[in-house]
Amino acid sequence: MRCLHCDEPNYGKALKAGILEARGDLVICDEIDLCDTDFHQRAMAELSDPKVDVVVGSKAMPGAIDARPYYRRLGTLVINGMLRAALGFNGTDTHGLKAFRRTSVRPIARACQIDRDLFTSELVIRAERADLCVVEIPIRVLEKRPPSVGLVRRVPHVLKNLAKLFIAVRIKG
Repeated sequence: MRCLHCDEPNYGKALKAGILEARGDLVICDEIDLCDTDFHQRAMAELSDPKVDVVVGSKAMPGAIDARPYYRRLGTLVINGMLRAALGFNGTDTHGLKAFRRTSVRPIARACQIDRDLFTSELVIRAERADLCVVEIPIRVLEKRPPSVGLVRRVPHVLKNLAKLFIAVRIKG
């Protein structure tokens, strides 16, 4: 394990740098404010199948337990619905816990253009569009602390980045 530092508070930029700097065959992206203690074991079990490239921990699929406040669960459903409508996303969730094969995902991460909140959405959608095998597993979400930025303050940024994501994926490819 290595610790990297990002020069600004930018979730997507930091995650992309971590993915590009990773050295192991398998990479796990965790979230400091979410907790599912057995995701790692279940994700590694999925990745033992050589056909599986990406494992997404879904807060929104059947079997998931999302103990966050109602408005946060609703936000997840809304943004994922928007991703399905605007970008043809086929899954139930893009944001949160992930595990993947470094060699499969590194070129996808390198191609990603969106940072901040929607980096992981772009990563998962581009992985789908590149025909990588993306598997979702239900997770149990216990929010350990409230988010540092409130949902109302995040909405304008998310909508702006969703428009950028649409352009990056649908128009530019």
